[in-house]
Amino acid sequence: MQMREPIPITYKQILFLFLAGMMFPTVLHAQHSLEAGLSGGVAYYNGDIVPWVPFVMPKPAYGAVVRYNFGDRWTAKITYTHAKVAGDTTKSEPVVQGLQNFTTTINDISAMGEFNFMEYSTGSKKYNFTPYITAGAGFFSFSTEINDSLTKNHNFAAIFGLGFKYSISKKVGLSAEWRMHKTFTDKLDDREGNSGTKDWFGVANISLTYKIEFNNNCGCKNQRW
Repeated sequence: MQMREPIPITYKQILFLFLAGMMFPTVLHAQHSLEAGLSGGVAYYNGDIVPWVPFVMPKPAYGAVVRYNFGDRWTAKITYTHAKVAGDTTKSEPVVQGLQNFTTTINDISAMGEFNFMEYSTGSKKYNFTPYITAGAGFFSFSTEINDSLTKNHNFAAIFGLGFKYSISKKVGLSAEWRMHKTFTDKLDDREGNSGTKDWFGVANISLTYKIEFNNNCGCKNQRW
């Protein structure tokens, strides 16, 4: 049995999706570079069944990331994440009674900006690590399974998180990130509770990226070893 519930999509939500991930200035005379790679980690759910406590029943998550670096501080990125999240009433303290155990599969595409707290460039020996923060918005489809019943839906999310980058070699970068997706639905667990809050899901992952440089004649950080 499959059920699909339409959600109202307003122009404000669409505008938020495209603008929230673009919160960075365009640095005209800095080195621009592109990085692309794969990511892997875990995802988890917070909602009526698992309120606020992170990493309860974590499930595998994997995907891809493309970063466009505007110099050594600001980055725009697009991510794809395939993840599962779950809730079990016997392993948490639900805020709403009568809910059932569930497993939800999520496919998410997000646009985000990053700000590096320190100067950073993949390939540089001097500027080879930094903590960073990230924020943006995402659109995701999800299917929730409860007792062999499958419900499909889709929604938006506001995203914020933090991470750490490290340059492994001249072309390869490593990053570890933890971010939260605040959704605009209360249906990740397939039930609208009475708690008055929307569902969240979190993603913690590690990614490896390969760097492609542009504007190589501009006096770049990776040349200031």
